[in-house]
Amino acid sequence: MAQQELENALRREGEDQARAIWQRIEMEASQLRDATRQNIEQQRQTAVARWQREANMVHEKALSVARRESRNCRLHAEDALAQRMKTLALELLFELAGAEGSTLFEALAVELPDHPWQQVRVHPRDQEQARKIFPAAEIMADEEISGGLEVVSADARIHICNTLGKRLEHLWPQLLSELMHELRQIAGDHESLD
Repeated sequence: MAQQELENALRREGEDQARAIWQRIEMEASQLRDATRQNIEQQRQTAVARWQREANMVHEKALSVARRESRNCRLHAEDALAQRMKTLALELLFELAGAEGSTLFEALAVELPDHPWQQVRVHPRDQEQARKIFPAAEIMADEEISGGLEVVSADARIHICNTLGKRLEHLWPQLLSELMHELRQIAGDHESLD
């Protein structure tokens, strides 16, 4: 019987050791699973953070490109609008000069210094009046002059351009700035209504 008890005791001890090994293996496997889960979660968080950084960089770059393109588009549109407004202003000068007639021409001629002018360029409608004011000068018709006159001295050293077009050219930067300011205000008012 002692042998039987010894065998049973050895069996129980073997089973206990096997159970202890399995428990240790299961515990190590559980720890490995936990460590793997933590590692996967850490890698996922790292990947999400990297993706968010890259997405933010792509977003910022796209936003920067869009802003630059928007600014360029706006500049091109404003430039085209400025050119169109200047063309309209020049057309209006012809209407103004035609409507004001001799009064405007005389006012611009009186502004010139007293000098024996050799050549006087004027719009064809102002030729007769120019001949009366500058009888000794060669009067030249120029369709490009909206109103006013251009004079040249005998030695060509003095050249004065007192035309509406030249005045517009000198005032245009200031006028354009004021016009664009007003248009931006109007556009802003309309955008706030939307």
